[in-house]
Amino acid sequence: MRTSPWIILPLAVFLSACVWIEGGSGGRMRSDCERHAPGSAPHHPPSGPDPEPAGPDTTVWLSAVRFPKDYDWQRDTAYGTASFELLLYRNFVPVLVLPSGPDACFVADPDRHHILSGHLYTERIDGGQTRIGRDGKELFRFEGREFLSGLLEDGDDLYTLSRSVSGHGFSYRRNGEILLKRNDGVPYGSLDDPSYGPTGALYRTGGQTVFCFRAGNSYSGSHYLVRDGLETRLDEILPTARVLDLKYRDGHSYVLGPALFRSLLDEGRIWPEGGGYAVTAFLSDGAGGHYSGWMPAGEWSSPRQICREYAWLYHTPDATFAVSTDRTGIVRWYGPGGNGHSDGPCLFPGPGCAAAAGGFLVLALSPREAHGLPRICRDGRVTELDLHGYVSSVALRINPPN
Repeated sequence: MRTSPWIILPLAVFLSACVWIEGGSGGRMRSDCERHAPGSAPHHPPSGPDPEPAGPDTTVWLSAVRFPKDYDWQRDTAYGTASFELLLYRNFVPVLVLPSGPDACFVADPDRHHILSGHLYTERIDGGQTRIGRDGKELFRFEGREFLSGLLEDGDDLYTLSRSVSGHGFSYRRNGEILLKRNDGVPYGSLDDPSYGPTGALYRTGGQTVFCFRAGNSYSGSHYLVRDGLETRLDEILPTARVLDLKYRDGHSYVLGPALFRSLLDEGRIWPEGGGYAVTAFLSDGAGGHYSGWMPAGEWSSPRQICREYAWLYHTPDATFAVSTDRTGIVRWYGPGGNGHSDGPCLFPGPGCAAAAGGFLVLALSPREAHGLPRICRDGRVTELDLHGYVSSVALRINPPN
């Protein structure tokens, strides 16, 4: 790769430049857990009209877990043995219902449900194997107890990037067959990191399938770029500083470090967009406090504060949003259209239960009280799902014009 000095550069100048952004927001590590329950075959109900779509050009997808109405799923005293159904909604109408069972390729845990291109992908650890499914049908399985960090469709092929539950190493596969395996690497990004998009740590750019990873710790480890399965070591072009985020887009490597002029970043993410990029971060204010904010390219000296809390951040070219939870379970959200909070304690498992597109945010809040219903908040409106259970993931699709 051709390299460049560690400064902000006009991106068109260096086709394979590394752009050093002195700055960082992190995702939270998912936990590994399983549930096993009895069941049978999938049911595909007919889709109905789109009630109250988020916008004329937007489709809202939700996955959800539904329990029998006589089961107290909040207490979950029958953890691992209670029956359930896994549902996929399109614009609040169920289009897929999957009963659980010992042979099912899915579990109830929300961090194992992924909506991609209108399909519901699932993962399940079963004994010493990992099983990957789509819309209730198992696609393949492989040896090892792993969880997905990246998921990418390419025609009839499915590429996966998965990490061992032990925390050591990763595997890059096509249709379950290993293309690259490392016992000491940690990929940058995950499927529940909004800045990496719906495909997570694995993505396509410039016609190539790409991901980045670190071998060793974030201060002294080695850094690598993988393009179509081929590794390129980046250490000779990286400064000796902690790396908070590392992405590759359109021939450029974007690197985020912990200092951004007068601002100190505790966590941060890079959001490539068009010919530029933005940064979201959890920053120190220099007076012992912290806040969540964002910065457009070239305006690093004046971060925009969103809230005085640690929050999950969602950025689009049109707007930036924040979602936070406190110890009591109150969920708060912030954005250009106004701020709000839940009426009481809610279940918000993680950033995958919200999604942003254009200038709006869709947020799924599941009940903590008995017999409560999940609520979907968007554009100042609230829709209740007639569901005894919880929403596990949210995805938005901007529809092309007719």
